[in-house]
Amino acid sequence: MKRIIFATWVILLSVPTAFADFRVSTISNTPDITQNGLELIADPKFTAGFSAIPACNRPDSDAACATGSRYNLRSPAYPQNSSVQPAWDLAQWGSRTNFQETPTPYGVAFAWSTDTKRLAIYPDGTIEMAVDGVRELNGKYLSDRTSWPSLIASETIAAPGAYGRDVGNLTKMTKLLFNLDFRLLNDNVMKRQGYDQSRDALIFPINLTVQNLNRASAGYGEYVWLQVVAYDDRYITPNQVADKNMIDLGTKKLIYFVPSDAVTRDNVHRNQWAKFNGDVLPFAKRSVQFAFEKGLLKSQDLTDYSIGGINIGYELTGLNIATFQFRNLSLKAFY
Repeated sequence: MKRIIFATWVILLSVPTAFADFRVSTISNTPDITQNGLELIADPKFTAGFSAIPACNRPDSDAACATGSRYNLRSPAYPQNSSVQPAWDLAQWGSRTNFQETPTPYGVAFAWSTDTKRLAIYPDGTIEMAVDGVRELNGKYLSDRTSWPSLIASETIAAPGAYGRDVGNLTKMTKLLFNLDFRLLNDNVMKRQGYDQSRDALIFPINLTVQNLNRASAGYGEYVWLQVVAYDDRYITPNQVADKNMIDLGTKKLIYFVPSDAVTRDNVHRNQWAKFNGDVLPFAKRSVQFAFEKGLLKSQDLTDYSIGGINIGYELTGLNIATFQFRNLSLKAFY
């Protein structure tokens, strides 16, 4: 399946002080960091909500797509963060609909809903996403493969941005521990005439950018996508081989896949909470080496590279009608 994943790291102009609880201390100010690790995710429970980007086709072909007027999606459960700048962006690439700014009660959660998708924040930080592929795609498989519905939350880590900070380069890290709980509630694949398994699917990837952030390097700004696949409706184990990779159609950057068994032994198709937990640092390092060998990076010096940012969400090319949840998102660096 050809997949498109967009780089959505947006440079923001000021660092909000009200969000200090979610900002991570610098290494020098954290004496127990070697034991407990440095949490790289700001606001992992999404208590300050999202800075939403209106639905549009794709930022690399539509100049106004990523620069459109933004609006905030905030849960009333966290009034103390009503004036805090969200750490998370939310892109609605390829969707037919836009979320409205005001949420509605959804059980114990608050949700934003349209006739094609839903986003909900629960009090414990659990995020629920739902999509109706039949309505998003008007009941027909896409003939134009340049854009398809996605709902992707992203934030900066070491890349420039309001919450960007120095977290050290890859050679300073001894471990990069990724964690996520993921649950598929339902997925009706809705296979119809014209279905192509190699093309039509619903996936839920988590992407890190392994990025050259050394301004003195000739390859400054270049990056590789390091991807963990939490769900792919076609496969119980999406990535079973070493060095699995592809070129992202949107950014023309290498996607390097973390082998599934490096982060989970659970079967997410059983509709139960699945645990993803594992050290992804070896794969971050390997992704740089691999991309350099393919001529996609100018530098292979690991001291040039850090974790630029993260994104998480679904990408839809099928007619799936699905709901899934995730919680306990964490990315900890050890030194």
